[in-house]
Amino acid sequence: MNIIKKLPENLINQIAAGEVIERPSSALKELLENSIDAGSSEIDIYITDGGKTIIEVVDNGNGMTAGDLKMCLQRHATSKIRDGDLVNINSLGFRGEAIPSIGSIADISIDSYHKNTNESWKISIINNILQDIEPSIIRGGTKVTIRDLFSKVPARLKFLKTNGTEIRYCKEVTKHLAMSHPNISFSFHIDAKKVFYWNKSEEINFLSIKKRLMQVMGDDFINSSVSVEEEREGMVLVGMVGMPTLNRNTGREQYLFVNNRPVKDRSLIGALRGAYKGLIENNRFPVAVLFLEIIPTDVDINVHPAKAEVRFKDAARVRSLIVNGVRKALESAGLNTASEISNALMNKMNSNYESMSDNNNYDLVNIQIPPLSRFTSNTQNISYEKEIKYPLGSAIAQTHGTYIISETENGIILIDQHAAHERIVLEKIRSGFINNDMQKQILLIPEIVELSEEHFEVISSNITKLSKLGLIIEKFDKKAILIREHPAILDKINFSVLINDIAEEIIEFGSEFILSERLDNICGNMACHSSIRAGRSLLNSEMNALLREMENTPNSSQCNHGRPTFIKLGIKDIEKLFGRT
Repeated sequence: MNIIKKLPENLINQIAAGEVIERPSSALKELLENSIDAGSSEIDIYITDGGKTIIEVVDNGNGMTAGDLKMCLQRHATSKIRDGDLVNINSLGFRGEAIPSIGSIADISIDSYHKNTNESWKISIINNILQDIEPSIIRGGTKVTIRDLFSKVPARLKFLKTNGTEIRYCKEVTKHLAMSHPNISFSFHIDAKKVFYWNKSEEINFLSIKKRLMQVMGDDFINSSVSVEEEREGMVLVGMVGMPTLNRNTGREQYLFVNNRPVKDRSLIGALRGAYKGLIENNRFPVAVLFLEIIPTDVDINVHPAKAEVRFKDAARVRSLIVNGVRKALESAGLNTASEISNALMNKMNSNYESMSDNNNYDLVNIQIPPLSRFTSNTQNISYEKEIKYPLGSAIAQTHGTYIISETENGIILIDQHAAHERIVLEKIRSGFINNDMQKQILLIPEIVELSEEHFEVISSNITKLSKLGLIIEKFDKKAILIREHPAILDKINFSVLINDIAEEIIEFGSEFILSERLDNICGNMACHSSIRAGRSLLNSEMNALLREMENTPNSSQCNHGRPTFIKLGIKDIEKLFGRT
């Protein structure tokens, strides 16, 4: 008796559903992609009980004929692949798995009106039984209703989260697709209540994308981010990325698209992280929305059933485009930080002010005033007509040996002297490397560094490349190297730690990688230890020299770890704190 048997069709569909439909948001994603592929300009979404009871999508797309309706419930039936071509795919969906898979784990009904035939039809799967097709009353587009998701596989139902969590996932799916399709209006309803409506733009251009991002991400993101527009060798990268000071503790707010398809691709996420190297702490994540347009034949989207991963023909070229495009945008931002930092500061100060105002019994006598000895000031040397009109103004005092207080035409600025100088040092190293004009310092007594056999071999084979970093190295013996010169801007370097760290970077990422995107990581610690330390008193001339350097240094709004180097307070903000407005 044969022990190998063909699985029943319904069980095959349930297995496929396990790959494609993980939760209500997965089913919603498949329906939305179908609506978009159908040429819709209006899409309405209805969710009940977190999508467990009802998921309904109504669009005004091209619709389907009676024959198409019957066929769409068959496995691997699709209108989106022509002549067996799996390369030139310009639609979001193409596998033909989603609808029959959903029908195997839930009840589903589809109403559709076909524009050319002027006919409306309805087809359903109820309790795993395909119902006869029947006339429908719908008079435009398509309506798909999913009821009792996972009712046929209750074990999967147990793994779903609370309604609130599942709704959040559904919103995220909608946000992704809405960002990449600003020419479509989206409305979202939860338990019969409209939660949001994002109106469409008539034209598709960068302004329409920015308008949609404002709708989806909010004003804070727009005000705290910069535009990215980069083109190279048949690839186009556009979008908006947050200033380094706008960061999160997870990567949830990183939205990446390839040919308008939302993806969670490791190579793209890694490239984005590489672009922020030296601008943000390693355990923090930038906020970004990026759209990559690439020739379809240069990317394989048929990698995973959920279509969330892609594979590039030339991943290095894509990575370079993202790193350079994002980095260029951040460097062009000038002296800007995330607006939410100043807003958070003002909100906290306003809260403190209001709590004092509400308390009629507070004692002014007991408010502690810092002694004047904590401040170092040389205001008599300041020429306001020379200094105050600069973007960062004129230094008027230093407090706690750490923070510089600067006066501008319309407010004051607080500057972290160590963080600011750390950025200046790092950018000088970067500039020297990129322009191949690194200023070097000759060591009077060359430094000998002992290395493991593996590290010695790696460093020895990259001596010429490391010279671009200002490190002039010679072989000393079979296990040691001799360092004769180092970047002139640095001092007090632990060469043993530095060289071993560089060797590890090359082993893990390759020499070309280390001498480009990992440059900030290599030199970040050197810059940190070679910068003006907190607690050091500065002369007025030194403080103003630091401000002028900041104004001429890219990315000087944040230190090498992504923290802000300065915070602004406008006159109106100060007057508000004192109740003068």
